[in-house]
Amino acid sequence: MHIRLVLLALLPSFATSCNSVDCATGTTERNGSCVPASETIGTAKCGAGTELRGDSCAPKITPAVCDPSTTTEVPDPSGSGVVTCLGTGGGGCAAKLPCPAPADGKHTICGQIYDLETNEPYVQPGATGAKCTGALTGPCALGLRAYDAVAFAMNPGTTPLTTDPIYIDDCGRYRVPEIPVPTAGLVALGLDDSMQGPGGLTNAVGVATAVVANKATTDLETFVARKSMTDGWTSAGTPSIATGFYVPLFRGHRTGLDPVAGVTVTYGPMNTPPPTLTDANRQFYFVPDSAARVSLKAGATVTGINGTALFSGATLTEIYSGQGGGLPATCRWDIHGGASTPGVVFVQVFRPISVPGQTCTL
Repeated sequence: MHIRLVLLALLPSFATSCNSVDCATGTTERNGSCVPASETIGTAKCGAGTELRGDSCAPKITPAVCDPSTTTEVPDPSGSGVVTCLGTGGGGCAAKLPCPAPADGKHTICGQIYDLETNEPYVQPGATGAKCTGALTGPCALGLRAYDAVAFAMNPGTTPLTTDPIYIDDCGRYRVPEIPVPTAGLVALGLDDSMQGPGGLTNAVGVATAVVANKATTDLETFVARKSMTDGWTSAGTPSIATGFYVPLFRGHRTGLDPVAGVTVTYGPMNTPPPTLTDANRQFYFVPDSAARVSLKAGATVTGINGTALFSGATLTEIYSGQGGGLPATCRWDIHGGASTPGVVFVQVFRPISVPGQTCTL
């Protein structure tokens, strides 16, 4: 009798141990079954800034509100909806703008606007680095657009490429983000006072650069060319702005702004580098000892201390380079296309590059 009572007392606990479920790591027993440990039962409450997604709480994406005077909104190119507030540089005019590369097959170009006459940065007096908001003087009175360079050379009235909003500040710094890469891989930046053409205080200026997808070009110089300056060139015997100016500008190093004296512009047929032809009737040079690009020197055959020439009748069927300027034997001037585009001052910067098989250390 006592033995039977003891067995009956043990039956409930024995039955439980027979029906128990041994669940694997990451799961838990619930009502006799193994279920995910994170499975939500009933109405879940997620913390502030999060929301329920499936069986877990995830951060919400809150639209960013960027301070327009110090940052620029940069949407995630993947389309996630995330907006990054990209700083405009800070530190006054000496700081460079951030210039992140896109990740969606496009290109970004950043740099500084210079006064072509003086070679000085084009800066609003009292500049603080504030983003332009419609001023009528200085860099904030300028308009900037990106173009397919080949199309722009043939017709400056061609339709600009569609980019993200373009940034210019009172220091003359600029950023052209999310530029579609043209078929030829060349982009021209067109700059003018409110894009009004040759009728304004400045002439339209073009600069060109090679671009590739998912990269950024930094420190690209573009320029303001005052009408008074180009009128002076014409009065000295050059063609007028109506036929356009091609302006080779020679720099002494791969980076930096140092101009080089003693260079003669060379040209030749496309696909025959390096070009070696010269023509006194197509080239004009400035007074040798003048840093300003104002006064031309009749009969001059090389650049003066401003490192600059004017070339008449440049076309896309030719390529351009230079010779002289005291380059070491390991270096030569790089090669570019060019065009004398009606109504435009087209500036092309030339820099030293390595002679094939050697290393240029400039």
